[in-house]
Amino acid sequence: MIQSKIGLGCGVFSGAYGPAPQEAVEDTVRTALSGGITLFDTSPYYNDSEIKLGAALLALRTEFPRSTYKICTKLGRYGLHKANFDYSAERVAASVHKSMQRLHVDYLDIVLCHDVEFVDFDQVVDVALPKMFELKQQGLVRQVGISGYPLDVLLRIAQTQNQRGCPLDVCLSYCNFNLHCQLLSTYIPLLRDAGVKTIISASPLSMGLLSQDTTPEWHPASPELKAAVSQCAELVNTYTEQNGGNVEISLAKIAESFAFSLAEADIHLVGAKNSNEVTCALEAFLRAQKLQLASGGKYDDADLQQLYKKIQQILEPFSKYTWPSPPADV
Repeated sequence: MIQSKIGLGCGVFSGAYGPAPQEAVEDTVRTALSGGITLFDTSPYYNDSEIKLGAALLALRTEFPRSTYKICTKLGRYGLHKANFDYSAERVAASVHKSMQRLHVDYLDIVLCHDVEFVDFDQVVDVALPKMFELKQQGLVRQVGISGYPLDVLLRIAQTQNQRGCPLDVCLSYCNFNLHCQLLSTYIPLLRDAGVKTIISASPLSMGLLSQDTTPEWHPASPELKAAVSQCAELVNTYTEQNGGNVEISLAKIAESFAFSLAEADIHLVGAKNSNEVTCALEAFLRAQKLQLASGGKYDDADLQQLYKKIQQILEPFSKYTWPSPPADV
């Protein structure tokens, strides 16, 4: 199986971004598989995402056998607060078995420690990861890795694992390469030097911030960044109105075209809660490969390029901005 460069983030199946009935989930997964997407990312933390994804893949198994896709799930985080984290060896093993049950599989392709910055460093490298590599030796897990937001934390864990002779297979970073933040590009070479084989860049729309819809209330971005993004959305609306509403452009399309053009990332994860959003994401990925905005490429249309440059200028002050994680109140 050839690994696709784009994967489906199934956190949206949790309902956090709107209703996600099972019928729609199955239709979304079928569209993704038909379009060539071969990686599905989920977690026990995403409410019933694992259950819905597992049911959809099971229903589609005749059409798309288990060997035609990979499943990435996570462990260690089971709720919003630090008290809901459990990186003990016993819970690691139990979580893997529970995920396999929910997903109707007898092995997991990728398992990641979820949001490692919330847990003591020693708990990650001395307890959870050793148990996960043990499960890998048993054949229950094919690849082991970590996920999180602060890149310095991810890098420290990767370097420690490499020094111990047990480098990480996978590292997932989210919201660190998009229109308002490009920090991941500076960390990828460092993660490679630390032996990380696969680097996943997730959330090109920065957890909905760049979607041009109303930003979720829970979004951790600063008021200043939210205001800047709103200004960008207004620019896009004005551009559309000036063109008589006949142009197919949105802030989300511009954001995906930019984020998906980071060639150094092995896989780009994007959430999609319906078939139309999957199709749009696939089109955006193809468009991104042509435009190559992240490496200085330009839109062919001069007016659209000017709009893109204005958005870049508005968001440039935030290019190295990150919000606190864990937040102070968690």
